[in-house]
Amino acid sequence: MSQPKSIKQLNEENYLAIDFYLSKSCNKSCHYCTAWTLEMRNLDVDMDFLSRTLEYFSPYKARIQLLGGEPGLIKNLDEVVAEIKKHKNLVPSVLSNSFVRKRYPHMLEDPEILYQEHLVLDFYEDKIEKLGNFDFFEENDLNNYNIIIMTPNYFKYREKYDLSIVDHKNTQFKAFNSRSPNWTETKQAPEFDRRMCAAFPKVPVVDFELQKIRHCSKKVIKGSRQYAVTKENIDKMMNFELFRFEEYCKRCTEDIEKRSHDQILRIMEAGAVI
Repeated sequence: MSQPKSIKQLNEENYLAIDFYLSKSCNKSCHYCTAWTLEMRNLDVDMDFLSRTLEYFSPYKARIQLLGGEPGLIKNLDEVVAEIKKHKNLVPSVLSNSFVRKRYPHMLEDPEILYQEHLVLDFYEDKIEKLGNFDFFEENDLNNYNIIIMTPNYFKYREKYDLSIVDHKNTQFKAFNSRSPNWTETKQAPEFDRRMCAAFPKVPVVDFELQKIRHCSKKVIKGSRQYAVTKENIDKMMNFELFRFEEYCKRCTEDIEKRSHDQILRIMEAGAVI
């Protein structure tokens, strides 16, 4: 069996990231996230829909990111991960607020599962408020990662804390984004970058509650264009032929990560930045 790949290796090999919003139910209410409800619903994943959707993705190299909502609430999460593992081109990834560590701790021992933990709610003058009673991950080869959201409070108070424990390859610092109700950023990325993003957003969404493709995870609540989950649409999406530059892309103030040279060429060849 080949050695499981890290997130860095998957990115270097041009794996595309796809968000699977299994349920929007969550056990927390982070002040900068709107992709949740405290109402417990859709906690059993429709395995027929999942299996069919994974078959559509199976010809492509993709990192299937399980989130929502909180994936640790999903009753059949083990089955979901096992189904993804049946496909050699697909890599299961789980993004949790630490509830997976509590309910499904065995997943953290499996390096074939990329486990990303959003443990920190926010930074304050007198404390770092966490979402679970756990320590940060130290550097490891089990594909367990800390995620720290760089909120305004992070920049304001980070000097008060010794963050050397997260200064390693298994920590990801993520940009604050417009899902927050106190988002005030008005500066836009260059139009070319926004057009590249529109052609294939950082993380397009398969919404399991609607059983639809959603164009952009950043607009999943406020509304982005929806598409039926069909083989034709998945093929178009993975070949940069489904999505277009929408009105909300014109207004977007999100931080946009640079694409690899290979992906830029593929998007340009598909004519999707027009």
